Amino acid sequence: MIALRIGLAALFLMIAVTLQTSVLTNIAVAGVTCDLTLIVVIALALSRGAEWGAVAGFSGGLLMDVVPPADHTAGRWALSLAVAGYVAGLIRRERTSSGPVGPLGVALTVVLGTTISFFLYSATGSLLHDPSVDWGQFGVRLGIAAGYDVVGAIVVIPLVMWIMGRVKPARERRRVTS
Repeated sequence: MIALRIGLAALFLMIAVTLQTSVLTNIAVAGVTCDLTLIVVIALALSRGAEWGAVAGFSGGLLMDVVPPADHTAGRWALSLAVAGYVAGLIRRERTSSGPVGPLGVALTVVLGTTISFFLYSATGSLLHDPSVDWGQFGVRLGIAAGYDVVGAIVVIPLVMWIMGRVKPARERRRVTS
């Protein structure tokens, strides 16, 4: 059953990267699009925890680093999405101990993930002297990215969490049916 979960996560990440790099670039505002890969990473982290979030973030980020039109040093997306996925998974852990996270909590998680990934991506670009990093427009781009991501998360996060929740190990299925 774990192989099915891993396969589903990989499928979600491949679809997200494909859509983000091919379709969503056509609706960019100020060079910023909906970060569908980040949203899928956050959904996986909220459904399975911090470890899943970190691994999914690293995997999805690595795909974003190598899939054309990647024009930056490999590893920047992998680092930023791994950290964002881990933090989102920590929020899941907190949710299970203190009750469910509502829609506002999920939206705030997405904005937090966007901020972390956008900042780390820009900071590593600045350290590597990437000329495309423009700190003067950072706030505007961050606001656009957070808005796009919250709107995209309204559809993607519940769908991914529902599908991942339907795939349960055999011992959990026996407990439910008994």
